[in-house]
Amino acid sequence: MIRAAIGTGSDRLRARLAPHFDRWIQRRGRSQPPMRVVYRQIYVLPTRFGWLLGLLMFGMLMGSLNFNNNLGLLTTFIVAGLAVNSMLMAYRNLHGLILARSSASPVFAGQHAELHVSFRDADGRERPNLELASGGRIVRFSVPAANTTDARLPLPTQRRGWFKPGRIRLQTSHPLGLFEAWCWFWPEGQILVWPRPADHPPALPSSGGQALGRRRQRDMEGDNFHALRAWREGDPLHRIAWKASQHHQTLLSREFREEQAEHLLLDLDRTPGRHLEEKLSILTAWVLMLEREGQQWTLRLGGSDHGPASGREHAHHCLRLLAER
Repeated sequence: MIRAAIGTGSDRLRARLAPHFDRWIQRRGRSQPPMRVVYRQIYVLPTRFGWLLGLLMFGMLMGSLNFNNNLGLLTTFIVAGLAVNSMLMAYRNLHGLILARSSASPVFAGQHAELHVSFRDADGRERPNLELASGGRIVRFSVPAANTTDARLPLPTQRRGWFKPGRIRLQTSHPLGLFEAWCWFWPEGQILVWPRPADHPPALPSSGGQALGRRRQRDMEGDNFHALRAWREGDPLHRIAWKASQHHQTLLSREFREEQAEHLLLDLDRTPGRHLEEKLSILTAWVLMLEREGQQWTLRLGGSDHGPASGREHAHHCLRLLAER
């Protein structure tokens, strides 16, 4: 119980200090792609193994000085020199690295958004053993010399809408794992999170249903020939079918009509559901169903209609409207 109270207090303190820490990081240089990692953005500290090795070397130094052991002093200085050199190499592994861009495709609430980050080396040296870390998730990758590499970091989502990822840590402990160098950056823009589709949505109702109304096919004046009919006063002369009229011995006119394709009307206000989130979940499942079947539909939100249309582009447009609702 005491540990839980301490943990809660530390979490609250961390949450209060996080905005100040973020502003301090952002003042030290550009923090969003495209960016080039510079020395003011790189932080270096020994790893746990590095601290243990440092304590061991300090003990060897004290013992060698106490017993006047030249071989022990030589070993201590050689190991310390290697450690300092590894610190410099960890720093150089990040310095000058270019974060070209970052992006993520829309996902449904509850899924992991895959953040794509493109890295490029412009200094002509390989960048091995790099890591992207966020919330306990780590992705390892390397950047070849004078080349580009894409790293993909999964980020969990919980609710619909626009998801703004927090700061991402780019780190490395190359080459010996004695020191860890890292820098922080924020991804570009936000990630669109669609509503989670209902697992068992209601069936699409037939025409005149309470949740969906099927717009009937209606005829109107158009450019498509439909049939011949008896001539009526007021019909233009160019629509008279002279040959057919001579054959039937009565005056006939051509009738042209334009047919409107049958489609469904998805109305948020008439969608079954106990609350808004459940209605959005059902509408999302219906949109996906209609998109798979290639049918046309119109989405009605707040008195505004979107459609009729079909296909992936219309589905993505409707899903974005539902996510922003």
